[in-house]
Amino acid sequence: MWQFGFTALWLLVLAVLDIKERHVPVWMIALGGVLAAASSAVSIWQGTIQGGELFWSMVPGAIMLAVVIVTGQAGWADGAVLAAFGLLTGSRACVFSFTLSMLLISAVSLPLLVFRKVRKNTRLPYLPFLCAGYFVQVIAKLVE
Repeated sequence: MWQFGFTALWLLVLAVLDIKERHVPVWMIALGGVLAAASSAVSIWQGTIQGGELFWSMVPGAIMLAVVIVTGQAGWADGAVLAAFGLLTGSRACVFSFTLSMLLISAVSLPLLVFRKVRKNTRLPYLPFLCAGYFVQVIAKLVE
């Protein structure tokens, strides 16, 4: 239960900062990463999770970081947050939230482009959409 509370609060704070400041503090990302790693270590020690699950839970974040490196079309903080988020939530919840966030950002971007409120090179903050995807997935109980 503490993981849900921490993850929700952490994502909400990051989302607000991403909207207002257009960047998130490194210490906030590091805090989430350290707690995610500690939580994962405890879960492995207790035998409630296997190392393979941890690997798969970080794949969406690794993909996002690869996009940053190859294209520069996303922020490195988005990938780092997504990797820590995966450790906190597990692979299924991370993939669902990631997919929902991409659908939500697309649903917002398309009308903005059509009505010329943004240009094709405009960068939208991603973390609010990840946060929304997480809450939708939790409320709809898409992952148990």
